[in-house]
Amino acid sequence: MRIGFIGLGNVGGKLAGSLLRNGIELTVHDLNPDLVAGFVSRGARAGGDPAAMMRDCDAVITCLPSPSASDRVVQQMLPQVQDGKIWMEMSTTDEAAVKQLGAQVIALGGQAVDCPVSGGCHRAATGNISILAGCDRETFDRILPVLTVMGRRILHVGDVGTSSTLKVMTNYLATINLLSLCEALTVMKAAGMDLGVTYEAIAASSGNSFVH
Repeated sequence: MRIGFIGLGNVGGKLAGSLLRNGIELTVHDLNPDLVAGFVSRGARAGGDPAAMMRDCDAVITCLPSPSASDRVVQQMLPQVQDGKIWMEMSTTDEAAVKQLGAQVIALGGQAVDCPVSGGCHRAATGNISILAGCDRETFDRILPVLTVMGRRILHVGDVGTSSTLKVMTNYLATINLLSLCEALTVMKAAGMDLGVTYEAIAASSGNSFVH
């Protein structure tokens, strides 16, 4: 499967790197030409604009900083969408926005996949990130081999938009866990505890977590 990847930033660049490392035929695009050049030097193809990427690739992945950025890119790709083409949204985006864009892609005969990631840049870099996929089952089965190259835990969660809703919840929990950990360390500091020892005690206890 020929894969296009648009958005080579902090997370996108690492996800695209996993694809390239594992021999996927990869075409890339980013507003930063230096990022594109770096991938081309490693064997990827420069993709030109989003419309050309949708025309030339079987599936195009977007990993962009905002719903408005995704909207601009997808609107450029829409004239090239036809039967069998797939748009995969890996940005952290808005449920309503991804459902609206997905419906436009599907209306033209393509397939849409809402597949945000969770786990942080370090896990994206090693292909160990978690991916939530919202799409019909047939499309999920088709793109699963691509997702398993980028992530370790892949979960089909339902229709387009479902993944973005769940991603908000996971971000909420990660933030709450981080705040509670900061509070715990602050209390221990005030109690005169050594914070190195405190860290090790948390790590060895039922209070441990991925955030810690």
